[in-house]
Amino acid sequence: MNKYEFLYRLNQALDNFGASEKKEILGYYEELIQDAIEGGAEEEEFIDKLGSVDKIIRTLKKDSEFVENVKQKKNFQLKNVFDDSVRIVGHLIFFFILFIVGSIAFSIVTGGASLAFYGLVEGLQAILGALGTLQIAMNFGLMLIGLGMVILGVAIFQWMIKESRGKLEKLLETIQGLIKKVGK
Repeated sequence: MNKYEFLYRLNQALDNFGASEKKEILGYYEELIQDAIEGGAEEEEFIDKLGSVDKIIRTLKKDSEFVENVKQKKNFQLKNVFDDSVRIVGHLIFFFILFIVGSIAFSIVTGGASLAFYGLVEGLQAILGALGTLQIAMNFGLMLIGLGMVILGVAIFQWMIKESRGKLEKLLETIQGLIKKVGK
């Protein structure tokens, strides 16, 4: 449903309210929707998040404080929607960065393991082939560099796991909260 359909249905449903209350409520929701659209929200998606017109009317009839908040144009509904959106986007960005760092750590570990294995094999061949000590030292140096890379990559993985555990728990709590809101 678009903004005009929503406001038309809300206007029809507000017949039991006084003219001034009706005008304030309609103005509030029109401004709320317009602010959301200007803020980058999809019109129909945002209106769906507001809830059905029937639910809004039930809330208005039950909760005099809600009507007072509407009269004072408190933007609590929009704030809740944007808070949830910002939290989700923030978590998505965090996990995208975590994915990038994890990919780099994986590359460091695999590259280091390959280099260590290559250095070991070439070093052993140099020893068995009775090649010079410089070539033996160079190959074992490559092996040590590779082992250092493996250790660095593992340290990055450990840091990621330690730092991301709390963020992951917060993300799961946010998702559970959203599921509970949708379920109501």
